[in-house]
Amino acid sequence: MARGLRSWLGGCLLVTALGMVPPPENVRMNSVNFKNILEWESPAFPNGTLTFTAQYFSYRKFQDRCVGTTATECDFSELSKYGDHTLRVRAELGDEHSDWVNVTFCPIDDTAIGPPGVQVEALANSLHIRFLAPRIENEHETWTMKNIYSAWLYHMQYWKNGSDTKYPVTCQYDFEVLRNLEPWTTYCVQVRGFLPDRNKTGQWSEPVCEGTISDEGLGLHGKEAKGQMSSVPGRRAWRPAKACGYAKARGLQRAGGSSPTGGRAALPGEPPGPECSHQPGAQAPSLPGTKPSR
Repeated sequence: MARGLRSWLGGCLLVTALGMVPPPENVRMNSVNFKNILEWESPAFPNGTLTFTAQYFSYRKFQDRCVGTTATECDFSELSKYGDHTLRVRAELGDEHSDWVNVTFCPIDDTAIGPPGVQVEALANSLHIRFLAPRIENEHETWTMKNIYSAWLYHMQYWKNGSDTKYPVTCQYDFEVLRNLEPWTTYCVQVRGFLPDRNKTGQWSEPVCEGTISDEGLGLHGKEAKGQMSSVPGRRAWRPAKACGYAKARGLQRAGGSSPTGGRAALPGEPPGPECSHQPGAQAPSLPGTKPSR
């Protein structure tokens, strides 16, 4: 035991004396929405300030990505989203360098799904909710994670503000209506993406809270008494196409004939969905924990 300890201490002293460079520590890939950042920690080294070089394997050889940097991260977001990639990083001091530390990374499998944007508007005793899929790094602004993953759903949960009871809802489309809620009550909403074919869940959005009003809150001209809230900073206020109940309140009717929306005029930008599939007078199903409409 004593002999082994002396050998280990002697080896450490020899490394320090010879100036051998230790490798980077805790090397890992941090990837969200295909923003791929290789991260590491600088090892303790008393003989000088270390720099780092990070590379990726391409076309049968390693290519430099970050060279001689003092930072402890390197951006690999331009990698192809498909296939396995081998990345490596080493520490350097002058002409000396450490061994390489390798990491294997497959973006399509390993990247995390960031939180969606959420926009909520109160209309009488319902909340109209729009989801904005997370954007992809280094792509056109219209490209989102939904363009990459064909099987995409939203997991939403909502609750009365101040309550610990949350009600889950699975949504196929970018628009959802929570009906028959209690009037004059503040509800909060959170949403995350979900890939059913991969059983992979994304990160929750920040809660967005909005208060309902009553049916009487719609004036003679259908003017809302409440505004809208959004979890997307910097976006203009969103005024969604109103669903069936709203069109009914405004008394809009298609001139002659019937329509799939129960005879009312189709509203610009109104998304298809189960909320507009029922006929006039049909009662929409109540959601968990909600009061049926009168």
